[in-house]
Amino acid sequence: IVALSTKAAIIDPMSEETAIAEPQTEGHTDPSAAAWSAIRASFEIVSEAMEHALADAGLPPLAWYDVLVTVDARPAPVRPKDMLCQVSVTKSGLTRLLDRIEKAGLIERTYCPSDRRGTFIAITETGKDTLAEMRPVREAAFSRFLGDRLAVEDAEVITAALDSVAASAAAELEGEGNCEVD
Repeated sequence: IVALSTKAAIIDPMSEETAIAEPQTEGHTDPSAAAWSAIRASFEIVSEAMEHALADAGLPPLAWYDVLVTVDARPAPVRPKDMLCQVSVTKSGLTRLLDRIEKAGLIERTYCPSDRRGTFIAITETGKDTLAEMRPVREAAFSRFLGDRLAVEDAEVITAALDSVAASAAAELEGEGNCEVD
């Protein structure tokens, strides 16, 4: 069994210094609630570090990266509803986000020939170029603030546990029509 730290890092993306904060899991008697608290804190901290790195490089925000990488990974255009479980926004937030990315010329919308209400999203060449600029900046920040701080064994345990939770929850949500899963 691999023991995981419950301490959170306080990160100043502008310096090399990192301070250790008190555990975010204090007060939780339920181990699942403590795990959720640690997951959220880690996600927020690492996301903020990646946001700062992208902004410092004069690149679009992390949410744009998530959309571009999701669309680029698909062999065919993607329906927005199929992206909901891959990006960290609500359904209405995704619509507004796609509007901004489209206005910047990084994605394009096409309409479903059989149902004009349905749209598909595809990445443009400009979007691919922007993604190529964003990827190394995002990856460097990710490595610095998560990858380099997490032992391979810990990453494997976390991945197995969260993959199981995600598969189970996604299957239930898909059954309710709230999430499309590949």
